Amino acid sequence: MAERLVTIATFNEPTEAHIVKGRLEAEGIPCFLGDEHIVAVQPFYSVAVGGVKLKVTEGDADEARAILARIQGGTSEYILDDNIELAPPMQEHVQQLTCPNCGSEHVAEEKFSKTVFSISYLLLGFPVPFVSRKYKCYDCGYIWQQE
Repeated sequence: MAERLVTIATFNEPTEAHIVKGRLEAEGIPCFLGDEHIVAVQPFYSVAVGGVKLKVTEGDADEARAILARIQGGTSEYILDDNIELAPPMQEHVQQLTCPNCGSEHVAEEKFSKTVFSISYLLLGFPVPFVSRKYKCYDCGYIWQQE
């Protein structure tokens, strides 16, 4: 015969309930969230329906409550298996532009011509983005185009 579901916790926010549900499922305890969709669509109904209910089977209720107490107490640590190898963090290589005039790295790309942008806004009432890929050095004021 199927086991009954027991409510072990209630939450006002579905996001918080999903975090705890994910943690219990990571520990091997199957879970179910009741009334999560009602609260997600109408957050003010949370009080009326009693919040989002985290439910587990009767057989897993004691273990789930113990895990929940550890989580709420701040003493819960999820231990990874030793045979799982984590990938090293990826490092992004960003090519830094330098000013050909003075060698400064205080350079910015100007994608739009400010002159065309301003004149079209004054004459037409809306700005026309005229693409112009120029670079400007803020140290010496030099302006150039990348080839």
